[in-house]
Amino acid sequence: MNKLWRYRISLILLVSLFASIPLIYALTGYRTISKMTEEMHAHDIPMIKQVDQLVEHNRDRANAVRGLLLYEDDRYIEQYYFCTTKIHDLRRVLNASNETPVPIKDLLARNNAWEKEIDTVFRLYETNGSQAATVLAKQSTQTTQTILEDLAQVKDQLYTELDQELENTALVTASYKRMCFSLSILAFLLISVTITLFHRIK
Repeated sequence: MNKLWRYRISLILLVSLFASIPLIYALTGYRTISKMTEEMHAHDIPMIKQVDQLVEHNRDRANAVRGLLLYEDDRYIEQYYFCTTKIHDLRRVLNASNETPVPIKDLLARNNAWEKEIDTVFRLYETNGSQAATVLAKQSTQTTQTILEDLAQVKDQLYTELDQELENTALVTASYKRMCFSLSILAFLLISVTITLFHRIK
């Protein structure tokens, strides 16, 4: 009787071991996929949103400068400084992060240089009027356009990298599904063999 119970316990342990193989592999895959997804939500998506905001606020600032010089409406000065404050907040966050790509930090430095040019335009507008300020503003137009284009390229690159990560996640998920299915079949076969051997031993 004791010998029979030992066989039964051994069978239960073997069956449990074989049955747990797909489960363990599935849990491993789940952790891997969760980690990849978490990295996208914690780093890639916020970074894209911040670059989107940089593009938007820079475009609004450039339009504010054009509107000021074209219509001589001081409300555009308020719009410019409002957008500049938002960009300064983003700049502090991005420069403080070690995960910010180098091209973005380089663009932030160039953005800072462009701001100094525009501040000069505003001072010239306040002292000498719109005509003199317009001449100086035209010199910074190319800089403005280049910064906006480069920001757009960085944003497109980040979107491309995110798409690649999403594709990799989908491939990993499909791979784990196939492997779990194969392991389930293998576990079923091993359980069947174990039960057959047990009956023969009995």
